[in-house]
Amino acid sequence: MIIGNLRDFSSKDFKDKNIQTAFTYLKSHDLLALPVGKTVIDGDKVILNRQSYLGKTEQDAKIEGHAHHLDLQIVLKGVERFGYVNKERSGVKETTPYDPLKDRTNYEGALDGEIDLHEGDFALVYPEDLHKACVDVNGQTIEKAVFKIAID
Repeated sequence: MIIGNLRDFSSKDFKDKNIQTAFTYLKSHDLLALPVGKTVIDGDKVILNRQSYLGKTEQDAKIEGHAHHLDLQIVLKGVERFGYVNKERSGVKETTPYDPLKDRTNYEGALDGEIDLHEGDFALVYPEDLHKACVDVNGQTIEKAVFKIAID
C-alpha cells in the first residue's frame, strides 16, 4: 500500500502502465468537477468512480480486499478515516465470499492501523492490502475519487 498526497506523485513514479494512465488522467482533470458515478478511462483497465457521501461509523464500515484490481482512493474534499491490515495477518477472517463481479471479499478482524486522509491524500491499495474506507471523522460530506486499476 502506498499512502501519499497527489502533489508529491506523478505518473512517472510508477512502472505499471495502468497506474500511469490513472495518474495522467487525474493530473489533467478536475476530479471534483466530475459528476458522481463511473467514468471509463481505459476500457476495463482503468475505471473512475466519483463518489459523494457522509462517512460511515467504524462499526458499519467493512474491511474489504480485491483480487484483480488495485484501488487508488483519493479524498477530494473532506476528511476520511482509512484503516488497513495485511491480508496474511492472523485473526482476519473472511465474512463475505469473493464476488467476481465486484472483485471484492469482505473480512473482519483487527486493523494494523488507521490514517485520516485529507484533501489530496490518497491510498493505493494492492491485493494483499485489506482496507476499511469511508469512515466518518467530522460529520461532513466526503468527496472522493476511486480508480479501479486492473492488474496486468
